[in-house]
Amino acid sequence: MTSGISGAIIAWLLLATIAHAIEVNVTGEWRPDLGWEVTCGWQTLSNDTLQSVRLFNNGQQFMIYRPERHGLSRSEVFQTPQTVMHVDCAVTIDRGQEGRCVMLLEPYQPSVNDFTYSCEVSGERPMFRIGKKDYLVKILVPPSNASLTSKTQDGSSPTRVMLNCSSTGLPAPNLQWTVDQDKLQADFTGRVWNATSKLWNVWSYLSYTRNTDAKVLCTPEVNSHNEIIRGTPAEFNSASRYFGTTHIMFMTLFLYLLR
Repeated sequence: MTSGISGAIIAWLLLATIAHAIEVNVTGEWRPDLGWEVTCGWQTLSNDTLQSVRLFNNGQQFMIYRPERHGLSRSEVFQTPQTVMHVDCAVTIDRGQEGRCVMLLEPYQPSVNDFTYSCEVSGERPMFRIGKKDYLVKILVPPSNASLTSKTQDGSSPTRVMLNCSSTGLPAPNLQWTVDQDKLQADFTGRVWNATSKLWNVWSYLSYTRNTDAKVLCTPEVNSHNEIIRGTPAEFNSASRYFGTTHIMFMTLFLYLLR
């Protein structure tokens, strides 16, 4: 009975060693004006040799790299209706003990969905050790800091100010206007896809009756996986601008009287 349990434990440890002998690590980042760069790096045991690297998109294999067939590196380009995918795989140490596959996902259409990227690395016989790592690629670029410009409508009474707020991101950010915590509806909003930056450019106009002590905020935000992600808001402070204008007029008059 004891020998049977010991044999089962040894077999389990052997399988665990075989399954996890190859170290696989996947990282990703957004590269401005390029897209998402996802890197799968691997390292085998010193007595092992790389047999293959298989890459998957939501569980479906789209590329295999075999050093025996492709040499020390392989590069491929895959196109979908929404993206271009550039993949470069290479062995960086002899016998395939270390290497990496770098994927650059370049969106050229705005509708892109999250997906699970998987990297499976296999060693050669007789052990055929395997390592695999899944990585969720979130199609999300947080909103940029809001940019705000203002223009006073001359001759209006009470004084009205036209505010223009803009931001960028993916998906397209919503621009939320508030005046002293109260939400306001924009007069006009617009957005356009920027093929160079691979982001949405959004803008919003608000015609506002200036008050001497009100603070207007424009806050960019996106909803990702039921989480609100906000960029840094831009502020228009009527009181500070009113004070600044009055202060300049007073100083001008004061300097004139000193002449």
